Amino acid sequence: MIDRRFLRETIAPRLRAAASRLVAGVRRLVARPARGPRLEGPAIERPSVVLAVGLVVALAAVRLLDPWMRLKPAIVDGSTADRLLTALTSFGEGVEILVGSGVLVLMLAAIDPAGLSRRARARLAEVGSAFGFVFASVAGSGLLASLIKNLFGRARPEQLVGDGVFQIHSAVFVSKWAAFPSGHATTAGASAAVLALFFPRWRGPIFAAGAAIALTRIGLGAHFPSDVAAGFALGVAFTMWLAQGLAARRSVFARDGNGRLIPRAAASPAGWFDLLADWLAARRSPQA
Repeated sequence: MIDRRFLRETIAPRLRAAASRLVAGVRRLVARPARGPRLEGPAIERPSVVLAVGLVVALAAVRLLDPWMRLKPAIVDGSTADRLLTALTSFGEGVEILVGSGVLVLMLAAIDPAGLSRRARARLAEVGSAFGFVFASVAGSGLLASLIKNLFGRARPEQLVGDGVFQIHSAVFVSKWAAFPSGHATTAGASAAVLALFFPRWRGPIFAAGAAIALTRIGLGAHFPSDVAAGFALGVAFTMWLAQGLAARRSVFARDGNGRLIPRAAASPAGWFDLLADWLAARRSPQA
């Protein structure tokens, strides 16, 4: 049985303090002024370029690729291909990355910075912002894709009748009329962009894996190629837009000499372990 007094006197105050620190941190970050002109990075990091390329590819796919969905062979339920595609496409839901980053943000907000050094407090804020960026990228792009697809109202492949690739039923908010852009592909693009920013050496394989997850939506017959192209581009563009905003406010990301986005030292994967060491040291110090 849960001790209500323990909840009221111990847990509740800590939750309120964590929520207060989280809200205060977000306000400080949003209020921080952006810096002036900056170097342009590679095309993959420019939201406008990514969106433009994605839309061009999507428009071309409507004409050249989408009609071929009529000829796509049906995948037998329970077959090896069905199980493989279903397992891969589940990563496009983003549950793991959303839950993981959300829990970490709450855990970091729950750490009382009073016992940490000034450097450790700054690192705590950076790491908390980094995981907040991960959560916001995936959640924000997913919500945006959901809004667009329901307002646009494009038919899914299963609704093909004649020239069904062009059928539109706007703002009906029904799944079968909510194909463009693909939500799974959007989440796959956002997740790939997030991981590529924090692990730039693995950028190529990360984007390839993200694209493979997005393409499973075509294999399962849930989306047209144009839906997937637009969704993946939307996820990448949204994530890069957030990253650029943080870099301009000197948080989480910085830019190298070529204008490429790179994680700041405190917010990088190495910084996550440095923060853990700082916290463990602070926990041991009163007993020393």
